Amino acid sequence: MNLTSALLKQIITQEDHDTWGNLRENYLTAEYQTLYRVMATHVKNFTKLPTFEDLKLSIRDRKLQEKIFAIEAVEVDVDAWVLLEYLKNEYTQVEILDELDGFIDKTVAISSAEENVEALQQIVLDVGERVDLKPPEENMQVINLFESESEIKKYLPLGLNQDYDQQMKFSPRDLVLVGGRRGAGKTFTCVNIANNVYEAGRGSIYFTIEMDSRSILQRMCSLGTSVPVGRLITRNMSENEWNKVAGWWAGRFEGGKELLPIYYEKRDFDSFHSELIKQKLTKNRQLDVVYDPLLSLSRIRQELETRVSQNDIGVIIVDYLNQVRRHNAPNRSGQYDWTEQIEVSKTLKSIAQEYEIPVFSPYQTDNTGEARFAKGILDAADAAFTIETWSPEDECITFNCTKMRAAKMEGFTSVMNWDTLKIGPQSTMNPQDKEAIKDSLSTGEDIHEAI
Repeated sequence: MNLTSALLKQIITQEDHDTWGNLRENYLTAEYQTLYRVMATHVKNFTKLPTFEDLKLSIRDRKLQEKIFAIEAVEVDVDAWVLLEYLKNEYTQVEILDELDGFIDKTVAISSAEENVEALQQIVLDVGERVDLKPPEENMQVINLFESESEIKKYLPLGLNQDYDQQMKFSPRDLVLVGGRRGAGKTFTCVNIANNVYEAGRGSIYFTIEMDSRSILQRMCSLGTSVPVGRLITRNMSENEWNKVAGWWAGRFEGGKELLPIYYEKRDFDSFHSELIKQKLTKNRQLDVVYDPLLSLSRIRQELETRVSQNDIGVIIVDYLNQVRRHNAPNRSGQYDWTEQIEVSKTLKSIAQEYEIPVFSPYQTDNTGEARFAKGILDAADAAFTIETWSPEDECITFNCTKMRAAKMEGFTSVMNWDTLKIGPQSTMNPQDKEAIKDSLSTGEDIHEAI
């Protein structure tokens, strides 16, 4: 299989603008460089990648037309970004070998050791420049040592533990991963975070793959009203609980509070809802939920493109990382494809940086607490926690910090209300620490050493 043909086939058929944007003309041989320029011209003129039909219509050169037909006929089941990495490595190796051949022929016999080392270092720099390895440079003169007050206000506390929030807030450019086994509480943790941001006066966008939009909103409503989720779902609520739910729901709409007398008069939530949805949702306190069982990175970007510009978004939730697809192809199985998961993680980090909105995403762990299927998904993350769920009798949940770029790794244990699924913000002690303290009191061991 020709590497370049396979790469171009994937880019064209999957409309993969991300990979296309990282492809460089000099990675290609002369015959493919001509085709690259044709594609680049099409992207410039129409702001989208050409189809094979577009290329066939625009190209008159017979040899190049044959090349297009040959590329179209290639069978390939490898991700474009993987092919690009192979192509980049192949190009890098050729360039290094060519440079080394010239270096050996010209200098090695007559130069000093220091000169040889300097020449080799320059070769690395020159090749790196051609391979596009250098990150963008910033002039140190224009960099401010401190962030502005407006930027600092964008820093996000989790809202799960008030003691932890005093020492740790997350940058608007952070990717934070929340790990746990199936059923450990990853989703309701992220729902808590989204709700905390909402109650602080900002909006959230919640992308969900497994749980539908209504279920997510029901859990947020339970958190906002303290009405148990079970009673909310079954509508088995007291009059006071119905009033709380109606008030919370009305708060999502402009002028919603003014319509509450309609509900109080009729006690008919459905007709009340019919009147509410005629109003616009509040701009600064959106609770947007996007349910898509085939969620892809392109769908995420598409939704963010329209929603972020229209609303004050404080957090983006992607639930969950292991099942997000890199492309829209229906036959992908991202949950078991470690290469795809790593790329998804990298892209979520770039989304946080691009929009300057922190991104939170759950991921699955195995029985040892390690990331299931792909440990490399943590590489792009700024912080990562794993969840330790205790029994309802203990009324607590523990977050163990497994990665923290900006500060010391510290976890916390918060009070857990199992009826509403609300986490914290009060601190508590997990059963292991309680047992350790109990043992220390009986043995005389230092308590701090015990826990």
